[in-house]
Amino acid sequence: MFHLPLRRRLRFRLPLHDFDPNPAAFYSFGCRIAMASPSHHELSFVHLLTGERFRLPYPPAPFCRLLLSGDLVLAFVPTVGRAVQYCRLGDVEWRVASCTEPYVLEDLIFLKGNLHALVRSEDVGGLCYRLAVANLSDKNTVKLMFLGDNLDTQAAHGSSYFCLAECLDELLLISAVGDCPEEFHVFRWQSMEGKWTRTTSLGHCTLFLTYFYFVGCVVPTKGMTCFSGYYFASSLGPDHPRVRRDCLYFTDAKRKWIEYSLADGSCDEFVAENLEGAGRPDSDFRAPVWVFPSMC
Repeated sequence: MFHLPLRRRLRFRLPLHDFDPNPAAFYSFGCRIAMASPSHHELSFVHLLTGERFRLPYPPAPFCRLLLSGDLVLAFVPTVGRAVQYCRLGDVEWRVASCTEPYVLEDLIFLKGNLHALVRSEDVGGLCYRLAVANLSDKNTVKLMFLGDNLDTQAAHGSSYFCLAECLDELLLISAVGDCPEEFHVFRWQSMEGKWTRTTSLGHCTLFLTYFYFVGCVVPTKGMTCFSGYYFASSLGPDHPRVRRDCLYFTDAKRKWIEYSLADGSCDEFVAENLEGAGRPDSDFRAPVWVFPSMC
């Protein structure tokens, strides 16, 4: 792990399996880390503050995203998949629910107990994006209750990907423009009007993304501490000069993170230093994950 303010490398041992030919993929949920180990056929969740750990069987179908809400775990493939695998703590097997043609699940997020979905479809006019509330029925289907109209064509133009986020209990849509990406656009859901409107203010909050999906929101008044983990970490207070307000922090599969300001459109890259020898020499470097120990 890498401590940003002190520019020091720290070591933090996670309970991984020895001699695992396929190192685990990591996902963050506030102060928890999920480790997916296909070689040992398990999904392991570890609470970084208490050490509490629980395990689930490994999902039967491929996935690259995990969501956790209470005792419910969702596994899915955004942007291309129609199916959601879900399992509750204590279950011995996963269930699968799918949405019907022509809908594709671009992204999912839990907000205020509801599962929201950004749904993509295609018609004669091209790709359409709509927001929906998704329900996992007992008939192995994803029931979609659509909200409002399609995302404006201009908002969708030039976007390399979308992801759902939340800030101060409000639903957001983040659009990345360019492959690097070069910039981010943020849209706020207006429930009364049933549409997305672009915003450049997060109420002085800061959003954190890990390789194309939303991880968390730092609220300045709550004094939240965050760590950027897997290979590097930072201990950041709400008024720390290294954390800018109304900004997005984004990590990719390299030893760097991006700081993008919604206020002035500036985009700065930072490289994690002193990471020689971190991880296994025969494994690919995976995207670092943001961990928020005080988000319990």
